[in-house]
Amino acid sequence: MDILKQVKHESPQPIFCPKCRSHNIYPKDTYGLFPSTYSCRDCGYEGNVVLELDLKDKDEPPITP
Repeated sequence: MDILKQVKHESPQPIFCPKCRSHNIYPKDTYGLFPSTYSCRDCGYEGNVVLELDLKDKDEPPITP
């Protein structure tokens, strides 16, 4: 029960593109139980993975595969 209370009271974290770390990423498709597909308007990334970062980490260079 304590865990549910913590989750309920946490504010949503901003999401960022995993490729360019832009905040200009939006849900593209949602199909019920399946994960949402996100699309970045800056670099064209499309996928199910997004980053939740502290705003102080936003200045770091993008992660390159």
